[in-house]
Amino acid sequence: MEQETAEELYLSFAGIFQRPRPDIARHLEELIDLWAQEIPSSEKVIGELRDFCRAFPAGEARENALWGEYIPLFETGHVEAPPYASVYLDGEGLVLGREAEEVRNFYLSSGYGLGSEQGELPDHLGVELEFLALLAGTGSWDAAQSFRQKHLLPFLRVILPKIRATERPVYSQAAELLTSWQLGQC
Repeated sequence: MEQETAEELYLSFAGIFQRPRPDIARHLEELIDLWAQEIPSSEKVIGELRDFCRAFPAGEARENALWGEYIPLFETGHVEAPPYASVYLDGEGLVLGREAEEVRNFYLSSGYGLGSEQGELPDHLGVELEFLALLAGTGSWDAAQSFRQKHLLPFLRVILPKIRATERPVYSQAAELLTSWQLGQC
């Protein structure tokens, strides 16, 4: 896969799995087109994503619909799929565990830090995907492969089935596509 394509794919998934933003809501069709072109997937998954876009045209309605699905999935109440690797990989079910520190140290050893403006913990799903986009964009394939094997893949194997099981529009389909691309199964 080309450097630019890998960077775009990681950024697209980072955008989806972080808090909804107007730019992501506005460009959702473009992300779907990228996924349809680059990731072997079922027409059903892509069709469901396109149906969501038709039901919620770009703008405030779409962003609100994304928020309506994102909040119970990742943020409040009975959170269906906490987006932090520590919750799953440390064995204690807590945020900011050993895995978060190991991920942060990997970022620092690769010359990247998390600024206070980031607003998320280092082991947040969207942050890890964004970090891989940075590595892909600079052609740091050895670091990307090391991070992917040690941190991202173990996390994806646990969180993506949880997200897929919720059947929440956009997020469950994005999880299915990310599963296909990163884990080679759907």
